[in-house]
Amino acid sequence: MQLSLEGSKTINLPRERVFDLLTDTNFIASSLPDAEEVNVVDKETIDARLKVRIALVSASMKVRIKLGERERPNFGTLYVEGSGSGSNVKIASRFELLNGSTTTMKWSANVEITGVMAGLGSTILKSFADKKVTEIFDSITKAMEKTG
Repeated sequence: MQLSLEGSKTINLPRERVFDLLTDTNFIASSLPDAEEVNVVDKETIDARLKVRIALVSASMKVRIKLGERERPNFGTLYVEGSGSGSNVKIASRFELLNGSTTTMKWSANVEITGVMAGLGSTILKSFADKKVTEIFDSITKAMEKTG
């Protein structure tokens, strides 16, 4: 099953600072919601075990998060591959930072889900994905604004 998601978030920090935090694996690792274990492998890779709950299905997924192409302070890409409980997830995402009195982060993600989770149906998965992405960006935004 394939899903496409997009949205935007306003962050009360300068664009360069937002970019630096969004491309810092230590910062990302410390602000992941629902993480049970997190290991920063190197400056571009994080391994984690995340608790995932979709409708009545609850599972742990092992994921690898990799930073991709970046152009400071304009945009960056992030790739996630994960598996657990008979399911696999691949996410290719991109963020773009726009300058103003605050920083506007526009983001998009293409998600591919296979296995047991794909059988839950597109309506349930789309709702879950929208909620989870919002939680992730809210968590990261709060951490960024707290860090300054």
